[in-house]
Amino acid sequence: MENKNKRKDWIDILAKLLPGIGAIIAGIFIPLVIHINAERSRNNQLYTEIVSKREMADTELRAKMFENLIKCFFGDISQQRTNKEKLTLLRLLALNFHEFFDLKPLFEELEAELEKEYKYKLREIAKEIASKQEAMLSHIKEGIVFERTLYKGKENGIIVPPIDQNAYRGHRLGITVTEIGQNDAYVYVKIYVIDIPEGVKNVGDTAEVSFELSFYDMPFIDNTKLFNATRFAITLKDIVWDENDKSKRKAARIKIIFFPESYMSSRDRPYLDEMLQQLRKSKKEI
Repeated sequence: MENKNKRKDWIDILAKLLPGIGAIIAGIFIPLVIHINAERSRNNQLYTEIVSKREMADTELRAKMFENLIKCFFGDISQQRTNKEKLTLLRLLALNFHEFFDLKPLFEELEAELEKEYKYKLREIAKEIASKQEAMLSHIKEGIVFERTLYKGKENGIIVPPIDQNAYRGHRLGITVTEIGQNDAYVYVKIYVIDIPEGVKNVGDTAEVSFELSFYDMPFIDNTKLFNATRFAITLKDIVWDENDKSKRKAARIKIIFFPESYMSSRDRPYLDEMLQQLRKSKKEI
């Protein structure tokens, strides 16, 4: 009986103490949690502000640089520049701004002014820029690249992805070269866009489109939208011929790139992705 009374006394004491202990613990930990969350919010806000200011400063710098470079091409002293200087300026412009606007008119305008020796160098600049964009598109998630060499004529056409591979998001392209232009400056291609219904491998609706393809077509700008949030681009890499072929037939070496429509080409995207990743990480830790 005495033991029961003692046990009851202890229970009564604990019942009286627990609310007080709970209040003390709550008084300590609740402000601490609020402080930690507030500190994380301040850190995220600071991080966002730093990135925004960096982007703003970078954008202003590029805007001034772009303005000065354009003035070099179309300003009063543009006619006084040598062909070598013009090529250097165009390369500088292309390397810094190829993701943001279509460079093709500038390349074509300058090509019309240049002698044969400098036209070759101009095409090398265009190939350099196109290769950079191809590399970026081929390394993104779900990006896929095919490189093919095509002779003129429907009988020499190709299908990508090949029949023995899965269609890309329900699409295949049938591609033929219909003409290789003078001075190897361009080719005309005919594209058969084959839409493959889900669950069907080789049969689908077909749409036809033709266009001129030159060394100055860049995949970021010169691409075609398909359904299923898909785009494709075709770039001209070179005009080649087989020295052992007596007829000296020319062929076009091209790249075909499929990529998701959601891809954004802004050079600031990695910084923004890093910021979003940091924010997600902070939320998970809360």
